[in-house]
Amino acid sequence: MKRYFFISGIITSAVNLTLQSSIYFIFLKKFYASHPAGSDEYMEQLNRPPEELVIWALLVSALAFGFFITTTIKWSGARSFSSGLKYGFILGVLFWTAMNFGLYSAQNIFSLPSVLVDLLCSAFSMTISGAVSAWILGKANSD
Repeated sequence: MKRYFFISGIITSAVNLTLQSSIYFIFLKKFYASHPAGSDEYMEQLNRPPEELVIWALLVSALAFGFFITTTIKWSGARSFSSGLKYGFILGVLFWTAMNFGLYSAQNIFSLPSVLVDLLCSAFSMTISGAVSAWILGKANSD
């Protein structure tokens, strides 16, 4: 079971990072540009250019998210893709609602439309990641 937990955490990390990155580059990057939280100068100061991305920090964040999702799905008892969708959706909506509206309430890094769109996209990624995690964890029960 511990082996499946570790495997699930790693794979869930990769799935969540891939989904989040894909959604950002396909949709959110353009959306954020058309719904900025502030002036162009402010946005340039806020975001690192791609060549300054801190890769090790991105990997630590991805692993933390993957194991956060896997731990929560394990505690939920979900052991199939469909049950993982349900619990992943609940986790995603609650987590990203708390994060996005918390940031929006106290900082100038989001516009309200950006908060709502990011919430939908991020909750979707966490939903799918939760389903993958539950499916992998379910394999431990079938072996």
